[in-house]
Amino acid sequence: MPTHTLFDADVAATVLGKKRRELMPVDAQIVDSYLAARSDGDSTQMRLLRRNAAALDPDLLAELDGFDRYPAAA
Repeated sequence: MPTHTLFDADVAATVLGKKRRELMPVDAQIVDSYLAARSDGDSTQMRLLRRNAAALDPDLLAELDGFDRYPAAA
């Protein structure tokens, strides 16, 4: 039975998903990318995102630190 429900992974691959990302604030994009890199175990990407977060806003860096210190926050 086909379903018409789009899940996040489906939406990310559509034009609608691209538009949604374009409208997403930069800090939210960094957090979203950091969580994806964290779940993939991509430490190089995590370091790059942490460096960008530190340059953008120290509070954003503290938020990323929270994901590593408090796994339930992720």
